[in-house]
Amino acid sequence: MLHCDKKTKPKKGCESNVLQRGVSTLEILIAMALIILVISYVIPLSSQAQDSSVNTQTNQEALYKARDLLEEARASANEDFNLVNPKSPSQDDIYTKSLEVEMVDLFTKKVSGYVTWNGNTSVNLTTLITNPKEIHGGNTCSSILSGNWINLSKAEYVLGADLPITSIKTFNKKMYVTVNNTSSNNANAFFVLDISNPMSPSLIASLDNAPVSSGLNDVAIDGNHYAYVANGYGAPFSTCSVEPSCSQLQVIDLNTMSVVTNYKVPNITGDGGQGVGNKVFYKDGVVYLGLAKAGGSTGEFVIIDVGGGSKPLASPLNPILISSYEIDSGVNDIFVKDKYVYVASPDDQELKILNTNDLTYPLLVGGFNAPDGGGSNGNGKSLKLVGNKLYLGRTLLSGYEFYILDNSNPATNHMPPLGFKDIKNGANSTSVNRIIIRDYLAFLITNEELQIWKINDPGSITQYANPLTLPSSSQGTTADCEGNYIYVGSQGSDNKGYISIITGS
Repeated sequence: MLHCDKKTKPKKGCESNVLQRGVSTLEILIAMALIILVISYVIPLSSQAQDSSVNTQTNQEALYKARDLLEEARASANEDFNLVNPKSPSQDDIYTKSLEVEMVDLFTKKVSGYVTWNGNTSVNLTTLITNPKEIHGGNTCSSILSGNWINLSKAEYVLGADLPITSIKTFNKKMYVTVNNTSSNNANAFFVLDISNPMSPSLIASLDNAPVSSGLNDVAIDGNHYAYVANGYGAPFSTCSVEPSCSQLQVIDLNTMSVVTNYKVPNITGDGGQGVGNKVFYKDGVVYLGLAKAGGSTGEFVIIDVGGGSKPLASPLNPILISSYEIDSGVNDIFVKDKYVYVASPDDQELKILNTNDLTYPLLVGGFNAPDGGGSNGNGKSLKLVGNKLYLGRTLLSGYEFYILDNSNPATNHMPPLGFKDIKNGANSTSVNRIIIRDYLAFLITNEELQIWKINDPGSITQYANPLTLPSSSQGTTADCEGNYIYVGSQGSDNKGYISIITGS
């Protein structure tokens, strides 16, 4: 494969007074579920490089440096696909190095390492990095920021009156939305929207999950076929029989848009909102379900086999309990990576880390208790994990609502804060309801607005752009991201559910 630099004056076959050598290789590397394709590298040399004074050693050293850039990208991808991001030019002796990264599709990044010297000589290596783990309902948010994120482009989609949005999940050009507390027993609580045109969603289908007014609190997708939703209806779980209005987890067939499974967690007691489904996370055929605070012998954090665990008869149509863990409080957020589960809760210890290497026996191995208070003054509300940094959002009366924690060793009960921020400068009753991390920016959805913070230096978190007020004085409740677009769900003062579509201008 021959590549021609656009700065040369190529003739047939790119032959000219400029010496160019194109070398193509193809290698498939499988490392930690990442497929990395090394496509080609190009060494365009200036005309001055033709004479006998060519420093072959310098050229070779530049090639090694470009290769090292790709090796660093591979290492970052092995740790977390979201760590593979562009790097600004930096000087290394006589060489200037830079890394360019662009999205090929929702699951693939094109990575190019550039090394230049003497002003007109350069080496370029190019690689494709794909993360197949995300194909089955995973994260489709691009970590690469495109456009101007100080001056934002924004559009609004009105879901409708009396439809308070509780969760949004975007995946592969579709958006899945849940709502709760409708006024009608027959109102739909689950919606599917087409986001092929990201700035202009269109409704595909909707569903009423149960003949009650309380709807759904959260949704997770398995990639193609099923949606797993947390049922928000406060049934008398100790006495009611399994049905749509007596279950904490429901499974929706996305092909038929019907509820195919109602699952009630065994040995849970409580009513009036106790023990309802609050948060759901899906990974590799296992559902991690978080409940509101409840009584009974089953804990509020529940692990359920839907086909990927150790239960041979388990499937989406036949969920089987694997185990549970007593949080002694409600579960507000869940994140799963490798063998660890991270749980945010309104407890004195806002964050708990469970080792689930053995799914039948979750073991508490770490956590974080903010020094400025727990309980009602320190509820763990939201979390996000990127690489070895864990981002924690809190609901507070006063104090730091946003923490960046060192998660280098989750197996220890020690997560030193790398940085923290009072995002409202002392204002009371602030909540970080959702966190999105993209490269060096954190997007925080609060009760009132979308905030954007620069976090490349955790010890000095700074405001990156003016807060974006949500429509109709909305309360921000949820958010997700696909590609270069962020979708924020909110409930306006006019009692309508809004979805704000936000991207760089």
